[in-house]
Amino acid sequence: MDYTIIQKYLQGKASNEEKEQLFNWLDESTSNKDEYIEIKKIWALTSREENVEGKTWSDIEPSELKPAKTKTLQHWLARAAVFLLLISCGAIGGRIISKIVETPVYSQMYSVISPAGQMTNIELPDGTLVMLNSGTKIQYSGDFTDGNRQVYLEGEAFFDVQKDVEHPFIVKSELLGVKVYGTSFNIQAYPEDRAFTATLIEGSIGILNTSGEEVTKLVPGEKAYFEESETNIDIRKVDTAMYTSWKEGLVTFRNERLEDIAKQIERWYNVEIVIQKEGLGDERYFGTILKNKPIDQILEVLKLTTSLEYEIVPRANEPSLIYWK
Repeated sequence: MDYTIIQKYLQGKASNEEKEQLFNWLDESTSNKDEYIEIKKIWALTSREENVEGKTWSDIEPSELKPAKTKTLQHWLARAAVFLLLISCGAIGGRIISKIVETPVYSQMYSVISPAGQMTNIELPDGTLVMLNSGTKIQYSGDFTDGNRQVYLEGEAFFDVQKDVEHPFIVKSELLGVKVYGTSFNIQAYPEDRAFTATLIEGSIGILNTSGEEVTKLVPGEKAYFEESETNIDIRKVDTAMYTSWKEGLVTFRNERLEDIAKQIERWYNVEIVIQKEGLGDERYFGTILKNKPIDQILEVLKLTTSLEYEIVPRANEPSLIYWK
Protein backbone atom coordinates (compact mmCIF):
# COMPACT_ATOMS: atom_id res chain seq x y z
CA MET A 1 0.00 0.00 0.00
CA ASP A 2 1.28 3.48 -0.87
CA TYR A 3 1.10 5.22 2.51
CA THR A 4 1.18 8.62 0.85
CA ILE A 5 -2.42 7.93 -0.15
CA ILE A 6 -3.43 7.37 3.49
CA GLN A 7 -1.75 10.61 4.43
CA LYS A 8 -3.55 12.51 1.65
CA TYR A 9 -6.90 10.90 2.55
CA LEU A 10 -6.69 11.92 6.21
CA GLN A 11 -5.75 15.44 5.15
CA GLY A 12 -8.73 15.56 2.79
CA LYS A 13 -6.51 15.87 -0.28
CA ALA A 14 -6.93 12.42 -1.85
CA SER A 15 -8.38 12.12 -5.35
CA ASN A 16 -11.36 9.86 -6.08
CA GLU A 17 -9.00 7.32 -7.65
CA GLU A 18 -6.77 7.33 -4.56
CA LYS A 19 -9.81 6.96 -2.28
CA GLU A 20 -11.00 3.95 -4.27
CA GLN A 21 -7.52 2.40 -4.04
CA LEU A 22 -7.53 2.90 -0.27
CA PHE A 23 -11.03 1.42 0.19
CA ASN A 24 -10.13 -1.61 -1.92
CA TRP A 25 -7.03 -2.17 0.24
CA LEU A 26 -9.13 -1.93 3.41
CA ASP A 27 -11.55 -4.52 2.05
CA GLU A 28 -8.76 -7.01 1.44
CA SER A 29 -8.26 -8.02 5.09
CA THR A 30 -8.98 -7.22 8.73
CA SER A 31 -5.29 -6.58 9.33
CA ASN A 32 -5.38 -3.78 6.77
CA LYS A 33 -8.29 -2.16 8.63
CA ASP A 34 -6.42 -2.48 11.94
CA GLU A 35 -3.34 -0.98 10.35
CA TYR A 36 -5.35 1.96 9.06
CA ILE A 37 -6.88 2.58 12.51
CA GLU A 38 -3.43 2.72 14.11
CA ILE A 39 -2.23 5.20 11.49
CA LYS A 40 -5.35 7.28 11.98
CA LYS A 41 -4.68 7.39 15.72
CA ILE A 42 -1.26 8.84 15.05
CA TRP A 43 -2.79 11.43 12.77
CA ALA A 44 -5.49 12.34 15.31
CA LEU A 45 -2.99 12.67 18.13
CA THR A 46 -0.40 14.73 16.28
CA SER A 47 -2.42 16.95 13.95
CA ARG A 48 -2.80 20.58 15.05
CA GLU A 49 -3.40 24.06 13.81
CA GLU A 50 -0.93 26.01 15.95
CA ASN A 51 2.79 25.98 15.24
CA VAL A 52 4.05 24.37 18.45
CA GLU A 53 7.18 22.38 19.03
CA GLY A 54 6.94 18.75 17.97
CA LYS A 55 6.25 16.89 14.79
CA THR A 56 2.77 17.03 13.25
CA TRP A 57 1.07 14.79 10.70
CA SER A 58 2.09 17.01 7.80
CA ASP A 59 5.72 16.63 8.87
CA ILE A 60 5.68 12.85 8.92
CA GLU A 61 7.19 11.16 5.92
CA PRO A 62 5.05 8.43 4.30
CA SER A 63 7.85 5.93 4.80
CA GLU A 64 7.53 6.45 8.56
CA LEU A 65 3.87 5.43 8.58
CA LYS A 66 4.15 1.73 7.86
CA PRO A 67 2.89 -0.13 10.96
CA ALA A 68 4.65 -3.23 9.65
CA LYS A 69 7.71 -1.62 11.21
CA THR A 70 6.66 -2.03 14.84
CA LYS A 71 9.37 0.20 16.26
CA THR A 72 8.33 3.06 14.01
CA LEU A 73 4.68 2.77 15.05
CA GLN A 74 5.55 2.64 18.75
CA HIS A 75 7.85 5.60 18.28
CA TRP A 76 5.15 7.82 16.84
CA LEU A 77 2.58 6.71 19.37
CA ALA A 78 5.06 7.71 22.05
CA ARG A 79 5.61 11.07 20.35
CA ALA A 80 1.87 11.52 20.24
CA ALA A 81 1.58 10.78 23.96
CA VAL A 82 4.26 13.39 24.74
CA PHE A 83 2.43 15.87 22.56
CA LEU A 84 -0.78 15.30 24.53
CA LEU A 85 1.12 15.73 27.79
CA LEU A 86 2.41 19.11 26.64
CA ILE A 87 -1.11 20.17 25.82
CA SER A 88 -2.47 19.07 29.19
CA CYS A 89 0.26 21.06 30.92
CA GLY A 90 -0.82 24.23 29.20
CA ALA A 91 1.58 24.40 26.26
CA ILE A 92 -1.45 25.40 24.26
CA GLY A 93 -3.64 27.50 26.50
CA GLY A 94 -7.35 26.84 26.45
CA ARG A 95 -7.11 23.99 23.95
CA ILE A 96 -9.46 21.08 24.74
CA ILE A 97 -8.74 17.63 23.42
CA SER A 98 -11.93 15.85 22.47
CA LYS A 99 -12.30 12.14 22.86
CA ILE A 100 -11.05 10.37 19.76
CA VAL A 101 -13.92 8.59 18.04
CA GLU A 102 -13.21 6.35 15.11
CA THR A 103 -15.49 7.43 12.29
CA PRO A 104 -16.44 5.16 9.40
CA VAL A 105 -14.05 5.31 6.48
CA TYR A 106 -16.48 3.65 4.09
CA SER A 107 -18.32 6.70 2.79
CA GLN A 108 -17.87 5.77 -0.84
CA MET A 109 -20.60 4.15 -2.89
CA TYR A 110 -19.66 1.41 -5.33
CA SER A 111 -21.57 1.11 -8.59
CA VAL A 112 -21.81 -1.66 -11.18
CA ILE A 113 -23.49 -0.86 -14.49
CA SER A 114 -24.62 -3.31 -17.15
CA PRO A 115 -24.71 -1.28 -20.39
CA ALA A 116 -27.52 -1.52 -22.90
CA GLY A 117 -27.15 -4.64 -24.99
CA GLN A 118 -25.22 -6.55 -22.30
CA MET A 119 -25.79 -8.67 -19.18
CA THR A 120 -23.41 -8.61 -16.22
CA ASN A 121 -22.75 -11.13 -13.44
CA ILE A 122 -21.36 -9.89 -10.12
CA GLU A 123 -20.65 -11.32 -6.68
CA LEU A 124 -21.23 -8.95 -3.77
CA PRO A 125 -18.80 -8.91 -0.81
CA ASP A 126 -21.07 -11.21 1.25
CA GLY A 127 -21.15 -13.88 -1.47
CA THR A 128 -24.55 -12.88 -2.88
CA LEU A 129 -24.73 -13.52 -6.63
CA VAL A 130 -26.45 -10.97 -8.86
CA MET A 131 -27.13 -11.00 -12.60
CA LEU A 132 -27.84 -7.59 -14.08
CA ASN A 133 -30.01 -7.28 -17.17
CA SER A 134 -29.29 -4.74 -19.92
CA GLY A 135 -29.32 -1.09 -18.88
CA THR A 136 -29.16 -1.86 -15.16
CA LYS A 137 -27.24 -0.17 -12.34
CA ILE A 138 -26.65 -1.45 -8.81
CA GLN A 139 -25.03 0.47 -5.95
CA TYR A 140 -23.81 -0.52 -2.49
CA SER A 141 -21.80 1.23 0.22
CA GLY A 142 -18.25 0.51 1.29
CA ASP A 143 -19.38 -0.81 4.70
CA PHE A 144 -21.30 -3.67 3.06
CA THR A 145 -18.90 -6.20 4.59
CA ASP A 146 -19.66 -4.83 8.06
CA GLY A 147 -23.26 -6.02 7.84
CA ASN A 148 -24.87 -3.11 6.05
CA ARG A 149 -26.26 -5.34 3.29
CA GLN A 150 -28.23 -2.75 1.35
CA VAL A 151 -28.18 -2.22 -2.40
CA TYR A 152 -29.94 0.29 -4.63
CA LEU A 153 -31.26 -0.96 -7.96
CA GLU A 154 -32.18 0.82 -11.17
CA GLY A 155 -33.20 -1.72 -13.79
CA GLU A 156 -33.64 -5.48 -13.63
CA ALA A 157 -31.64 -8.05 -11.70
CA PHE A 158 -31.82 -11.62 -10.47
CA PHE A 159 -30.55 -12.14 -6.90
CA ASP A 160 -29.35 -15.30 -5.20
CA VAL A 161 -28.82 -13.97 -1.68
CA GLN A 162 -26.35 -15.40 0.82
CA LYS A 163 -28.26 -16.13 4.02
CA ASP A 164 -27.32 -14.09 7.10
CA VAL A 165 -29.94 -14.01 9.86
CA GLU A 166 -28.25 -11.20 11.78
CA HIS A 167 -27.87 -8.90 8.78
CA PRO A 168 -30.94 -8.74 6.51
CA PHE A 169 -30.39 -8.08 2.82
CA ILE A 170 -32.28 -5.03 1.54
CA VAL A 171 -32.90 -4.05 -2.08
CA LYS A 172 -34.12 -0.48 -2.56
CA SER A 173 -35.55 1.13 -5.68
CA GLU A 174 -37.27 4.41 -6.44
CA LEU A 175 -40.78 3.04 -5.82
CA LEU A 176 -40.53 0.04 -3.47
CA GLY A 177 -37.98 -2.14 -1.72
CA VAL A 178 -37.46 -5.75 -0.70
CA LYS A 179 -36.33 -7.28 2.57
CA VAL A 180 -34.78 -10.67 2.00
CA TYR A 181 -34.79 -13.69 4.28
CA GLY A 182 -32.30 -15.78 2.28
CA THR A 183 -33.72 -16.50 -1.12
CA SER A 184 -33.60 -16.09 -4.88
CA PHE A 185 -35.83 -13.61 -6.70
CA ASN A 186 -36.08 -11.24 -9.64
CA ILE A 187 -36.72 -7.49 -9.51
CA GLN A 188 -37.58 -5.17 -12.37
CA ALA A 189 -37.45 -1.48 -11.49
CA TYR A 190 -36.43 0.67 -14.44
CA PRO A 191 -36.99 4.31 -13.39
CA GLU A 192 -38.43 5.29 -16.77
CA ASP A 193 -41.13 2.59 -16.49
CA ARG A 194 -42.48 4.06 -13.24
CA ALA A 195 -43.30 0.50 -12.14
CA PHE A 196 -41.88 -2.20 -9.84
CA THR A 197 -42.05 -5.98 -10.19
CA ALA A 198 -40.70 -8.55 -7.73
CA THR A 199 -40.95 -12.27 -8.51
CA LEU A 200 -40.02 -14.80 -5.83
CA ILE A 201 -38.40 -18.07 -6.87
CA GLU A 202 -37.32 -19.56 -3.53
CA GLY A 203 -37.44 -18.52 0.13
CA SER A 204 -39.27 -15.47 1.39
CA ILE A 205 -39.19 -11.73 0.77
CA GLY A 206 -41.03 -8.78 2.26
CA ILE A 207 -42.13 -5.82 0.16
CA LEU A 208 -41.14 -2.47 1.67
CA ASN A 209 -42.63 0.96 1.07
CA THR A 210 -40.46 4.04 0.62
CA SER A 211 -40.35 4.50 4.42
CA GLY A 212 -38.81 1.05 4.85
CA GLU A 213 -41.95 -0.49 6.37
CA GLU A 214 -42.87 -4.03 5.37
CA VAL A 215 -46.33 -3.97 3.81
CA THR A 216 -46.65 -7.57 2.57
CA LYS A 217 -44.75 -10.81 2.03
CA LEU A 218 -44.38 -13.13 -0.94
CA VAL A 219 -44.20 -16.90 -1.04
CA PRO A 220 -42.44 -18.83 -3.84
CA GLY A 221 -44.24 -18.53 -7.16
CA GLU A 222 -45.75 -15.12 -6.42
CA LYS A 223 -45.21 -11.82 -8.21
CA ALA A 224 -45.77 -8.36 -6.75
CA TYR A 225 -46.51 -5.59 -9.24
CA PHE A 226 -46.88 -1.89 -8.49
CA GLU A 227 -47.34 1.15 -10.71
CA GLU A 228 -46.62 4.65 -9.49
CA SER A 229 -50.07 5.78 -10.62
CA GLU A 230 -51.79 3.11 -8.47
CA THR A 231 -52.26 2.82 -4.71
CA ASN A 232 -52.30 -0.97 -4.30
CA ILE A 233 -49.72 -3.70 -4.88
CA ASP A 234 -51.02 -6.47 -7.12
CA ILE A 235 -49.91 -9.93 -5.94
CA ARG A 236 -50.64 -13.06 -7.95
CA LYS A 237 -49.37 -16.56 -8.71
CA VAL A 238 -47.27 -16.73 -11.88
CA ASP A 239 -45.02 -18.98 -13.92
CA THR A 240 -41.73 -17.66 -12.56
CA ALA A 241 -39.83 -18.88 -15.63
CA MET A 242 -41.47 -16.10 -17.62
CA TYR A 243 -39.78 -13.51 -15.40
CA THR A 244 -36.36 -15.13 -15.12
CA SER A 245 -35.84 -16.66 -18.56
CA TRP A 246 -34.00 -13.51 -19.67
CA LYS A 247 -30.98 -14.93 -17.79
CA GLU A 248 -30.88 -17.72 -20.36
CA GLY A 249 -31.36 -15.36 -23.31
CA LEU A 250 -35.10 -16.11 -23.65
CA VAL A 251 -37.95 -13.68 -23.14
CA THR A 252 -41.58 -14.75 -23.23
CA PHE A 253 -44.32 -12.21 -23.84
CA ARG A 254 -47.90 -12.89 -22.84
CA ASN A 255 -50.24 -10.55 -24.70
CA GLU A 256 -47.97 -7.52 -24.19
CA ARG A 257 -48.22 -4.19 -26.00
CA LEU A 258 -45.69 -3.52 -28.75
CA GLU A 259 -44.89 -0.17 -27.15
CA ASP A 260 -43.73 -1.97 -23.97
CA ILE A 261 -41.82 -4.54 -25.99
CA ALA A 262 -40.06 -1.72 -27.85
CA LYS A 263 -38.66 -0.41 -24.54
CA GLN A 264 -37.14 -3.79 -23.77
CA ILE A 265 -35.66 -4.15 -27.25
CA GLU A 266 -34.05 -0.72 -26.87
CA ARG A 267 -32.30 -1.92 -23.71
CA TRP A 268 -31.25 -5.28 -25.13
CA TYR A 269 -29.75 -3.96 -28.35
CA ASN A 270 -28.86 -0.37 -27.48
CA VAL A 271 -31.07 1.05 -30.24
CA GLU A 272 -33.66 3.82 -30.43
CA ILE A 273 -37.15 2.87 -31.67
CA VAL A 274 -39.61 5.42 -33.05
CA ILE A 275 -43.19 4.17 -33.51
CA GLN A 276 -44.63 6.08 -36.44
CA LYS A 277 -47.78 4.14 -37.23
CA GLU A 278 -50.80 5.22 -35.23
CA GLY A 279 -52.16 2.44 -33.03
CA LEU A 280 -49.18 0.13 -33.62
CA GLY A 281 -47.90 0.55 -30.07
CA ASP A 282 -51.19 -0.82 -28.69
CA GLU A 283 -51.08 -4.02 -30.73
CA ARG A 284 -50.41 -7.17 -28.67
CA TYR A 285 -47.79 -9.87 -29.09
CA PHE A 286 -47.77 -13.40 -27.69
CA GLY A 287 -44.60 -15.45 -28.07
CA THR A 288 -40.95 -16.07 -27.12
CA ILE A 289 -37.91 -14.17 -28.40
CA LEU A 290 -34.27 -15.25 -28.36
CA LYS A 291 -32.27 -12.26 -27.12
CA ASN A 292 -29.01 -13.44 -28.69
CA LYS A 293 -30.39 -13.17 -32.22
CA PRO A 294 -29.61 -10.13 -34.42
CA ILE A 295 -32.05 -7.25 -34.13
CA ASP A 296 -33.42 -7.73 -37.65
CA GLN A 297 -34.33 -11.35 -36.88
CA ILE A 298 -36.19 -10.24 -33.76
CA LEU A 299 -38.17 -7.72 -35.77
CA GLU A 300 -39.00 -10.35 -38.39
CA VAL A 301 -40.46 -12.55 -35.66
CA LEU A 302 -42.65 -9.68 -34.45
CA LYS A 303 -43.87 -9.10 -37.99
CA LEU A 304 -45.33 -12.61 -38.18
CA THR A 305 -48.28 -11.83 -35.91
CA THR A 306 -48.50 -8.02 -35.97
CA SER A 307 -48.80 -5.30 -38.61
CA LEU A 308 -45.25 -4.13 -37.86
CA GLU A 309 -43.01 -2.88 -40.67
CA TYR A 310 -39.61 -1.39 -39.90
CA GLU A 311 -36.61 0.50 -41.20
CA ILE A 312 -33.16 0.38 -39.57
CA VAL A 313 -31.03 3.53 -39.90
CA PRO A 314 -27.41 3.07 -38.66
CA ARG A 315 -25.87 6.17 -37.05
CA ALA A 316 -22.22 6.92 -36.35
CA ASN A 317 -21.36 7.19 -32.63
CA GLU A 318 -25.04 6.86 -31.71
CA PRO A 319 -27.50 3.97 -31.25
CA SER A 320 -29.09 2.82 -34.50
CA LEU A 321 -32.46 4.37 -35.20
CA ILE A 322 -35.34 1.99 -35.98
CA TYR A 323 -38.64 3.23 -37.35
CA TRP A 324 -41.70 1.07 -36.70
CA LYS A 325 -44.31 1.85 -39.33
